[in-house]
Amino acid sequence: MRILIAGVNQGLGLVLSRLLAENGHEVYACYRNKPSGAVLEFAERFARFKMVELDVTSELMAAAASEKISGDGGKLDAVVVTAGILTDSDREFLITDAVIDDLRAALEVNVVGSAIMIKHFHRLIKDGGMFITVTSEAGSMTNIGAKYPGYSISKAAQNKLTAILAKTAVHCRVYAVHPGRMNTAMGKNDAQIEPEEAAEGICRILSGEKKIPPEHGWFIDYRGDAMEI
Repeated sequence: MRILIAGVNQGLGLVLSRLLAENGHEVYACYRNKPSGAVLEFAERFARFKMVELDVTSELMAAAASEKISGDGGKLDAVVVTAGILTDSDREFLITDAVIDDLRAALEVNVVGSAIMIKHFHRLIKDGGMFITVTSEAGSMTNIGAKYPGYSISKAAQNKLTAILAKTAVHCRVYAVHPGRMNTAMGKNDAQIEPEEAAEGICRILSGEKKIPPEHGWFIDYRGDAMEI
């Protein structure tokens, strides 16, 4: 398969890109600013691991990357958007004391960034392919808590964005995927699983090994189970 992963410098994106490359897939690994040491290592190690500079909040960079990838080999089997942020202030303050600039930043990366990826890359997905946004259980309207308010608000909006895409892009399958509470820089305070477990589950979804019943809808977890909206 030919798969684009946005947000590969660390966390789930890094582990997922490595796992896909190890399984022989062609990976377009999108990083922001500069590639991490691990990404550089993977590019040397795997012949089909291709680095792409892309800040998901930059429409100019997204358009340029889309054109480059299209010219490199045509259609993609899947796009996975793992890029996202959880600000330090969001870990500390309730919504009543929110740092508004940090709320704006969460919305810019988690929501606007995903919208930019949708606009410029959904057309590269082949018929029957897949578009995945990595969201969170925090974006569920039935999972209402006071913790991480800016992140939760942005993930609820990202879920809605994904739901709209699922109704719009009829040529491909669209999912918002909750990756579990992973032991990453973002999720370590509440971790229950390692990112390798989430990556393995998403790989099974991408490959078709894990079939998603239509009744599960567009919001699922990394195991393919339906999530409460």
